[in-house]
Amino acid sequence: MRETIVFVFIRIILLFVFLTDSFFTMDIRKLFSKSDYLYQKPLFLANPHGWIPHIPFAFFLVETMKPRVILELGTYSGNSYFAFCQAVKQLQLSSRCVAVDTWKGDIHVGNYANDVYERVKEINKKEFSGFSELMQMRFDVASHNFSDGSIDILHIDGTHTYDAVKNDFTNWLPKVRRGGVILLHDTMVRKKDFGVWKFLKEIKEQYRILEFPFSEGLALVCKDAHSNPELIEFIKLAKKDPTLIRFFEALGNNILLEREKSLFRDEVLKMRKKTAKLNRQLLENKKEIKKLKRKI
Repeated sequence: MRETIVFVFIRIILLFVFLTDSFFTMDIRKLFSKSDYLYQKPLFLANPHGWIPHIPFAFFLVETMKPRVILELGTYSGNSYFAFCQAVKQLQLSSRCVAVDTWKGDIHVGNYANDVYERVKEINKKEFSGFSELMQMRFDVASHNFSDGSIDILHIDGTHTYDAVKNDFTNWLPKVRRGGVILLHDTMVRKKDFGVWKFLKEIKEQYRILEFPFSEGLALVCKDAHSNPELIEFIKLAKKDPTLIRFFEALGNNILLEREKSLFRDEVLKMRKKTAKLNRQLLENKKEIKKLKRKI
């Protein structure tokens, strides 16, 4: 309850700043007057935290596009996927959501235990089973289940080498409908053999692209010139006024800070319980020392 109040308060402050900031144009204020869901609190968060600051944009994208099909390649612990699902459910859209992942790990995250998949499966079954499907398989195998032009939002977040990202983009692009969009994550990561940034640079002249240069980087790629008119207007305004991107970054960082505060509070509570237990043990041990001393 307390966290809900905090989110409402932060939302009011950010909205006030947003509407009164002289940097924002009337066009931007008009665009955002139609959207309200981007301020909502995400309900299902887990490690790793890289995608968390992009959740407000995921909310905005779903509310703006009202997609028929959302497909994610590489779900891991589900931060991005459950953000899409939460928006679909709470906005009462008739969307279908699909997550494709082996849930075995890859060369970048390493192998991980089955409890990651079990948690995702449990949340999906309890909260989103009416419209969401988990496909535990390789991307290339899953592609045979989708016809060309059937996906509205495609999120690519699997293995991040240049070859893997290019292969995923090329193989799945025909599956995206006319006017659809593709999201690429980790566009700013250049460590080891991450190559999303390189692929994005390669396609910049071919597609309308909007980048979110924070929290490992996210890129919105429009398949063609037929995207949702409000989304196209948003992209134009964001490129004209970078304050709009910073606004989404501020919203996302607020979610991340709340998450980290909650985790820290849990750790403090555990430490307090541990300290109390140790104090009791010390007290009992001191009593035992006194008893033994009398017998000596």
